[in-house]
Amino acid sequence: MSSGSIHPGTPARVLVTFASRHGATREIAAAVARGLSGSAAAREGGWSAVLAPVERRPDPTGFRAVVLGSSLYGGRWLEPAVRYARDVAAELPTGATWLFSSGLPDQGPTDDEIDPRRVVDLTGARGHAWFAGRLEPRLLSAAERATWPAGGPPVGDFRDRAAISAWSREVAAGITGAPDLSAVR
Repeated sequence: MSSGSIHPGTPARVLVTFASRHGATREIAAAVARGLSGSAAAREGGWSAVLAPVERRPDPTGFRAVVLGSSLYGGRWLEPAVRYARDVAAELPTGATWLFSSGLPDQGPTDDEIDPRRVVDLTGARGHAWFAGRLEPRLLSAAERATWPAGGPPVGDFRDRAAISAWSREVAAGITGAPDLSAVR
C-alpha cells in the first residue's frame, strides 16, 4: 500500500475509494469527492477529497475520513471492495468512515458475507447510503449478456444526482464533527 500519512502543515484529506464494474459507481464516487471538496465544511476545515479505486489499494492511514463505495450485483458488494475493506478495517479512521452502494432500483441486499450491512459492521462505518445506478446493456460483458434474464431489469440511468449531492453534504458535516486523527496516525 502507498503511504497516506499526513505531515505537519499538510492539509487534511478525505479518501473516496470505490469498486465499479461498468463505471456508474466510479462516477458516483467522483461526484461524492467533488461534493466533499466543494462543501462549506471542506473550505472552512481546509481539507479536500482524494479519489482512488480500491484496486490501487490506497492506504487510509493519515486520511481524516474515508468513504468507500461499491456496485451491487445480486445485492452483494464487488469482491475487490470487500477484500479492501477487510484488509484495511483496522486502519480506517475511527468514527469517520462512510459507505455507499449503487445498484439497480429493484436490488436489495442479501444475507451473505458480501452484504453491505456486514461491511458496515466490519468497518465500523458511521453510515451507509444506497443509490440507484445505471444499466446499459452495451456495457455488459458477453458472459453477463448471456446470462441476462429475458425481460430483465429496466435499462437506463437511475442515478439521483441531487441525492448524491445531499449525502455528500451530510458526510462533509459529519467529517467536520469527527475528531481529526490524521496527525496522530
